[in-house]
Amino acid sequence: MEASQLVLIGDIIQSRKGFNPQQWKLFHQAIESLNRDFEKELTTPLVVYSGDSFGAIVKNVNTAVTLSLKLQERISPLKVRIVLIEDEVSYGLESRNFLELEGPALWKSPDRMKELKENGSYFRADIKDQYLSFSLNASLNLILAVKYDWDEIEWEIYRQYPEHKTQKEIARQKGVSQQYISKLIRQSKFKLVKQSEKNLILLSNGNYAPLGQ
Repeated sequence: MEASQLVLIGDIIQSRKGFNPQQWKLFHQAIESLNRDFEKELTTPLVVYSGDSFGAIVKNVNTAVTLSLKLQERISPLKVRIVLIEDEVSYGLESRNFLELEGPALWKSPDRMKELKENGSYFRADIKDQYLSFSLNASLNLILAVKYDWDEIEWEIYRQYPEHKTQKEIARQKGVSQQYISKLIRQSKFKLVKQSEKNLILLSNGNYAPLGQ
């Protein structure tokens, strides 16, 4: 019996309604940068296929969560759907080419992606730890839903405040008042999102008590 793997697949939401060259370039640059940043955490690198779809095998759940959050940040304002399946991969691992993989994990993925499209969700984990699956699905869907409504300035705040720039510096950079930046921080649920992401990353790294213990 083959060992279970964590297969991550995704696609761009509503890309067929208009996917201009600049967005296409942004998407591919994001995939390339994630492959560099997560090289040691990927069993097979991220590969783009069928135009707007992508897939990889990740080494752990924490990598899947962190990568999903980073991808969404780097391709904004584009939006993604992502599925994480834990099951066997029967063929193709030695090639490290996602497009050559075969096995139950790959066969399940399209059905799970279809379910996401039908119910309007953004993320679906189907892993052996049910407690963790439920937690990831609830938390990550809510985080993504909030962030998908952010505009360019809200994303700038997310990337730079408070670690790299102050509210005043961001306001000067964007040509708006500091009061406006402060208002956006409240409006975008910025602090709640940041704390929720930290908690989710801790959870996905195994820092929780398993169900029944």
